[in-house]
Amino acid sequence: MRRLINRLLALALSLALIALAGVVIVEVVAALLGKGPVLLDWPAAARWAQDNTWGNPRVLAASLILLAAGLALVLGQLWPAATRRLRVDSSDPATDMAVTRRTVAADVTAAVRDVDGVIPQKVKVGRSRIAVRAATSAGGDQAALADQVRAAVTGRLERLHLRRPPRLALRMSRRT
Repeated sequence: MRRLINRLLALALSLALIALAGVVIVEVVAALLGKGPVLLDWPAAARWAQDNTWGNPRVLAASLILLAAGLALVLGQLWPAATRRLRVDSSDPATDMAVTRRTVAADVTAAVRDVDGVIPQKVKVGRSRIAVRAATSAGGDQAALADQVRAAVTGRLERLHLRRPPRLALRMSRRT
């Protein structure tokens, strides 16, 4: 979502700058030819700017609105984006490898499904935590099955060689 917003903001800004450049070019050519303002009455704008100081309430209000908008844009860009990929260790330091969180979730789900008597309900992979919700049959030993699930998931995660392996949060429930 952030990428889409960034692209839309970049498009709007570039179109505004192109339009402004076009207006400036037209006005400069008109001034060189001795004509008056064509698209923008810039002498009136210059007179207004000379007549109004920074202390004018309208100028202050416009400045504060622009300041707030700029601050909101900067803070929005400084806010960390959701991690879509988890980095993987590589034998070559020049190689940057990663797996998506969706891939890790599918792999963890498969590991839970491999344990007999356990049905995966939900797997959520975060930046530093993997939350697994699974159900067991009514007759199984829940503690033993939880240990098997934990071992299966840990084994799968070790095979991925994640640079910072997320911690596992397992919640087991009985299926009725």
